Amino acid sequence: MIVVLGASHDDVLYFDRVLLNRKEELILNKFKASTGTIFNQEVLVISGLYSSALTSAVVTYILQKHYIDLVICVGRCFGLDKGVATGDIVISSSIIDTNIDLTSISNVGLGEIPGFKREYKVQNDIITYLKKGIAKRTYVTSYNAYFLSTDNLSEEATRLIYQKKHVFGISDEKIVVDHNSSGAALAANIKDVPFVSIKVVQNSLNENTKVDDYLKVLERYIDLGKAVAATIGDIGRNDVLRGGQF
Repeated sequence: MIVVLGASHDDVLYFDRVLLNRKEELILNKFKASTGTIFNQEVLVISGLYSSALTSAVVTYILQKHYIDLVICVGRCFGLDKGVATGDIVISSSIIDTNIDLTSISNVGLGEIPGFKREYKVQNDIITYLKKGIAKRTYVTSYNAYFLSTDNLSEEATRLIYQKKHVFGISDEKIVVDHNSSGAALAANIKDVPFVSIKVVQNSLNENTKVDDYLKVLERYIDLGKAVAATIGDIGRNDVLRGGQF
């Protein structure tokens, strides 16, 4: 089974609509999930996971209950540099949790949990299949990006992310910020399950959200959905998945 998760129902609406043999499942007595098949592959679709902590808890539960081959995080993100623009589709090459700062009490780097790596790298084969899916089903160009996950987008938190992005050693790459990728990556990594985030850039982190930007994101969701669905089919026909930290 492959898990597709998002923060809002808009994030996963495409997948809900293309599911065959659709059934509903209640997760943790609160979150409604849809299960079914896409290209004969079992898929679980769930939304409402708007923070890394919440996502980690729900994904952990799903991984304990089902045999999961891949966790895919979809939805919106925000650009942290000028290398990405509204409507761009970005695929996580690495995911870092910027909520975590245990540097004052433990000998770890910023964003690192003791006993874990700070950076959750994504399997290259999955990135390749997603790029092929995007090229096959859309006219949109996709980009690899570093995902910094934070539950706090206050003005102060945003300023600190800008100031500390060089701490992570990723100053020259495309960088985006979202709310839940690191929770999915952490839970999947513990269970030795592959994971990836593929999202649409809404706007820059320091810009106010405009209605036109959000409408453009919703249009791109169709392109993203087609690409992910094609990838699910390709993964089903090819043995490309393996667990672990990459």
